[in-house]
Amino acid sequence: MPQDWSAHANRTLSTLQTNAFVVRRLTIGERLLRDPRSTAELFEIALDEERDGYGPGSAHEALIVLHERATPEVLERAIALCRHASAAHRILGARVLGELGPPPRAFPDACGEELLRLVATDEDIEVMIAAIFALGHLRHTSAEDPRIIGLRSHPDDRVRHAVAFALCGCTSDESVRALLELMSDPEPLARDWATTAIGGTVELDGPEVRAALLQRATDVDEITRAEALHGLARRHDERVVPYLLAELAHPREKLHLVEAAASCYLGLPEDQKVERDFLLVALRY
Repeated sequence: MPQDWSAHANRTLSTLQTNAFVVRRLTIGERLLRDPRSTAELFEIALDEERDGYGPGSAHEALIVLHERATPEVLERAIALCRHASAAHRILGARVLGELGPPPRAFPDACGEELLRLVATDEDIEVMIAAIFALGHLRHTSAEDPRIIGLRSHPDDRVRHAVAFALCGCTSDESVRALLELMSDPEPLARDWATTAIGGTVELDGPEVRAALLQRATDVDEITRAEALHGLARRHDERVVPYLLAELAHPREKLHLVEAAASCYLGLPEDQKVERDFLLVALRY
């Protein structure tokens, strides 16, 4: 009887915690949607911060409110900003379009079309980079456009980083080829995001994909290494074991990423903390 009561209590507590989380999320969303400021006022506030650089404060919140509001008026004003003479205006317009509404986003076709136009025609590289990152946040097929994929060898490290981010989740042959190339990019952030994209998309598999992940298992960048190991673990590739053991035996700053990869390989819940010593023993046997 005590065991039954305990199990019931645990289930009840779990339900209450879940419900509390949902209520908190709803409260945040409702608060944003009930913001009394007009759309025009929110854009003005967000523009002030865009000129000063992003940081904490009400202007950053104004951008979040615009994302959450996601009305036709917000869309129209954002597109108008993308065609403004000022680069700061165009960058803000791109940032609004990239995260307009919760996934799967509001007006994705219109947003993707305008962001692609910026990438293809804007002469300011900061605007181009903002638009490419926005396409990554949009998570729309427009990210697989040849105008984006063609920038994978751009001389600016930040552009290649943005392309790798934008192509996360893309599975076309051209996108995969670009990501495989970016996995060997000299820029660590480009390698990181490309490895994350390939490693996290389990339906992408085969000798070439696994060889690319295995190559990154010894990357000088700790996060890239961890993402490569996680990608191999998701595919249950036994070759990952000695690399996991080596990383766990000499823990570094991002140990939690390696622990998640080891848990994945062992079939353990990745969202639950498992002691490093247990993982070492389990991987050896």
